[in-house]
Amino acid sequence: MGVHVHRVVVRGQFADLTEDQRTALLAEVDDHSIFRSSFTEWGTFTYDDRLVAFNFRYEVRVDDEAEPDGDPTAIGRAKAEASLADWGLGAKHLRATAADMSSMWPDR
Repeated sequence: MGVHVHRVVVRGQFADLTEDQRTALLAEVDDHSIFRSSFTEWGTFTYDDRLVAFNFRYEVRVDDEAEPDGDPTAIGRAKAEASLADWGLGAKHLRATAADMSSMWPDR
């Protein structure tokens, strides 16, 4: 029990991008390389110059006692949807996976 640290990846595809959105995304493509990504509370948004698929990487902490039904994939997906909405970007085929990193740590 206690706090579990999850690495959550939310994957999806861009949908209905306007030419202005494509131009803006391409202008920043180097800043969104998979090689610059990391798992953070705020998320890292990655994509390439084809502007087909993207992913977000989040570190999601769930306290079993405070949030017994806390689903890290649902939390990550909600964060990704909120970011996409804030930026006015359309998306399709969103899916999320999570790995519980605290289960990989040895008991002390």
